[in-house]
Amino acid sequence: MKKLFLLPCFLVCLIGFCYGADVAYKFTILDLPIEYQGRPDILRLVDRNNKGEMIGVHYFGASYYLSNNRKRPVQLDCGGDTTIVSAINNASQIVGTCSGPTESNGFVHDLRTGSYTLIRYPGSDGTVALGINDLGHVVGQYWGFAFGCCIDRFHAFIWKDGVYSTVDAPDPDQMGGSLFAINKQGQAIGDYFHHVGLDPNEYDTVIPFLYDNGSFSILDFPGGQSPSPCCEGDTFPYDINNLTQIVGASYDSAGTLILFLFDDDRYFKITGLPENFLLNGVGINDKSEIAGSYFERVPCATCGLFGEPGYKYILHSFIAVPAPVKVVRR
Repeated sequence: MKKLFLLPCFLVCLIGFCYGADVAYKFTILDLPIEYQGRPDILRLVDRNNKGEMIGVHYFGASYYLSNNRKRPVQLDCGGDTTIVSAINNASQIVGTCSGPTESNGFVHDLRTGSYTLIRYPGSDGTVALGINDLGHVVGQYWGFAFGCCIDRFHAFIWKDGVYSTVDAPDPDQMGGSLFAINKQGQAIGDYFHHVGLDPNEYDTVIPFLYDNGSFSILDFPGGQSPSPCCEGDTFPYDINNLTQIVGASYDSAGTLILFLFDDDRYFKITGLPENFLLNGVGINDKSEIAGSYFERVPCATCGLFGEPGYKYILHSFIAVPAPVKVVRR
């Protein structure tokens, strides 16, 4: 793995930080209908734990917990108009954010007791909670004008046993950090903006990383490309499990999405994706099972901006499990 700002590029493949073989997955579409403000829609799956419990969201803020494909709403009165769930651990604890026009608080909701705990970084103007491990440790992002100027007022944090800790990468040009997910070993994934120029808001790329109890390593899919000129990044980690497997996305030179699994310091391209797959978000459990949602891009004759040929985008949720390995007997 490439340590932050320590390893020269020509050594990368010599230490095993390479693109490995493909890994086959079996994808199953799981479109669970919901209704929001009288309009039919599909639930966007977000995460799945080892017990098969899942969480999902609606685009406008409704959240759901699912067990045995039966869903129930998750709506907490915790300082915001909407409740957005982000992750579920193997202890049936859900982490998420209550957000509104003037306030944003993270929360941990225990499904076993029905109780919840607010997560608000001390002195911050707002906090979002994005990941939780089996020990109940939470990661996310907080912000406030007391913590820096412009983009640099945003920082990543870990909440552990009631204590908040800021996590800033050891880069003098770091600004705007965030952590997305954490496992029970304390390993977390996140990213930050790399500042350039004189403008305090100016940056040239978004750098994803693995944080391992004080150590930072860059995540960089070999040969990955930015999906568009307006997107400053080429590697997008989404979740990490207790096996230190990371699921994420990148793009090839043609702009085609690549879903990858990072395991044992190697990147594996996940195969078996549906056609025209445009990822919306994923989570991974300790069985290497993936849950998430995507948009299927479908060509149509008249759906362009002015009635010309174009594309329509159909939302789907899915479950993906490692495909059985065929054993050749001799």
